[in-house]
Amino acid sequence: MVRLSFLELAIVVASILLPTTKAVDTTVGASFHAKDQSINFALNIPQGDDNNDLYFTIVAPSVSTWIAVGMGSDKMKDSLIFMAYSDSSGKNVTLSPRLSSGNIEPSYTKDITVEVLPGTRISEGNYTVNAMCKNCRSWKGGSIDPTNIAAKFIYATGPGGNLKSNSLTADIKRHDLYGAFTMDLTKAFGVKGVPVIQFADSTGTVQIKDNSDRDFAPPAHAVLMIMAFIGLMPLAVMVLRTLNSPKWHGVVQTASALVALIGMGVGIKAGMQYNRTKHFNSIHQIFGIIGIVAMICQFVIGFLHHRMFTKTQLPTKLAPVHIWLGRVVIPAGIANGFIGFPLALNPKYNWALLACVLLVVVLAGPFAFWRFRRNVSKKNATQEPTGYQAQPWTRSEAQSDINLNQMDYQQQRNYPSIYRGPVQGRDFV
Repeated sequence: MVRLSFLELAIVVASILLPTTKAVDTTVGASFHAKDQSINFALNIPQGDDNNDLYFTIVAPSVSTWIAVGMGSDKMKDSLIFMAYSDSSGKNVTLSPRLSSGNIEPSYTKDITVEVLPGTRISEGNYTVNAMCKNCRSWKGGSIDPTNIAAKFIYATGPGGNLKSNSLTADIKRHDLYGAFTMDLTKAFGVKGVPVIQFADSTGTVQIKDNSDRDFAPPAHAVLMIMAFIGLMPLAVMVLRTLNSPKWHGVVQTASALVALIGMGVGIKAGMQYNRTKHFNSIHQIFGIIGIVAMICQFVIGFLHHRMFTKTQLPTKLAPVHIWLGRVVIPAGIANGFIGFPLALNPKYNWALLACVLLVVVLAGPFAFWRFRRNVSKKNATQEPTGYQAQPWTRSEAQSDINLNQMDYQQQRNYPSIYRGPVQGRDFV
């Protein structure tokens, strides 16, 4: 006796009981079931069909933002990929045929025509996709041979989220599960119609890959940039102003520049994986490159200023440029972070970024207040008048009109010369 899992039983019952708006012919085809039950797939190759059409069914849990099955290869490159995700209503499915040139986000292709058939829906926690692919036994870069007893296929599911779109070119996140299998296409022949997934019989299909996946590049990019612009750069300012240590200021500034450069490299690597960022023309990427260039310029200017000041002990014209570049680069980098999270399809993390900014403001508040009070005291000290004061109590120092060091009567008074010499007695003429 064959046992069916709850998911499999629900799919079988739903296919029998749920009404559809239009009748659709069903048939038996070749089936595949992932070991972790992340995806189920059936394929039907109509016998005697000169149009080279294919019918297929995909069933998978709707907790994933998207599901996909590709055919023609056990790798993404040159595979024809059928990707499905929720439409804007959240009750039906958008089916997008896509091609990929490698391990990057597949791109929608207009050269492949798919028709969504009745029975396609999102219900009871599952995607159900019934579709026909017209004249698609061959495509740019690949094909399938109906006589192949070990045809290569791939599958994948996206992470959780709230992707809902009617667009065939909707942006997606990287898969969190993927795998590959082979299928005996000679067992996929049948009468024209949507294949019913046979959970009790998957003869001729073999799963050859089953992997979980995590996209570490985007979060690593975010963490490194937050460390550079919200952590290290403000710390470099505080080190200089509180410890009065150009040496440690330079050390922290160097660390921030290195961390930012590494973060940019990781960001470039991450950007090359997705359609929305692979051309590097988004606002976040453009501002980011400009910000990194400005940051490096500020670092170089600060280094040159320090060398010149060390030799001459005089202020340089580079100092205000270095200071004002920092005042622009830090807030600009932080603002660009708020643009970056929506680009990565993670706008909720803007709240975490805001919390980091507020934390730095709270920690730096006492320092800023101390700096303000010190500057005010210095300004008042330099503006105090000199000379005799009618109200001496307003001075910060005591005032005296007596200078005993200058009481030389012989120099200060215009005595006759006879009185300025040493007197030992009177001389009479």
